[in-house]
Amino acid sequence: MTVLAFDASTLACSACVMKDDKILSARYLNTGLTHSQTLLPLIESVLKDAGVTIDGIDRIGVTVGPGSFTGIKIAVATAKGLAHKNKTPCAAVSSLYALAYGIAFDGTVCAVEDARRNMLYNANFLEGIRQCDDRQISVSELLEQTEGPLLFCGDGADLALKEALNAGRTAAKADPQRAFIRAESVAVIAATLPETELKSPETLEPCYLRLPQAERERME
Repeated sequence: MTVLAFDASTLACSACVMKDDKILSARYLNTGLTHSQTLLPLIESVLKDAGVTIDGIDRIGVTVGPGSFTGIKIAVATAKGLAHKNKTPCAAVSSLYALAYGIAFDGTVCAVEDARRNMLYNANFLEGIRQCDDRQISVSELLEQTEGPLLFCGDGADLALKEALNAGRTAAKADPQRAFIRAESVAVIAATLPETELKSPETLEPCYLRLPQAERERME
């Protein structure tokens, strides 16, 4: 199976091609450019580096959120466009699951993305097993709902770690390379999803968890 996977749910952007269990090519950018500028060229470059065309892709893996509204929208739209011609099956991957994937820790791994206004997008994992659905939560609520040692990964890790240590919790931050998602993790998750959980280009949808800022302000 040949998988094209990519992520644009945070400030960084990454893409890769994986055939069976081997990563053929992978690229990562965190240059500050918009994903509308970087994502498609990044995808084109990993396909070229791998010697694969979009017609040779069996499955597309894409992070669908939670995270940046604009980034998620661009990534999902790109996946739909690339999958349309051949009706390529799509794997909708949680950005939080991709963040925490493969981290070994004797305690709870907390994937945390900055949701602004002192809130986090969060999901927790114990020995690789999901402990809760993706959600929006405050750090104080997160600490109340967890026990034992905590390891934070994601761009919300600094905020969460500071409050955890102030509360007297045993906590640490993952390696700096775990601050953002790598497409390689998205590819492995996408490849292992059963066919019954795959989406068609028509049914692939983003997962925002909350309304876009413009809609929230209009309602307020």
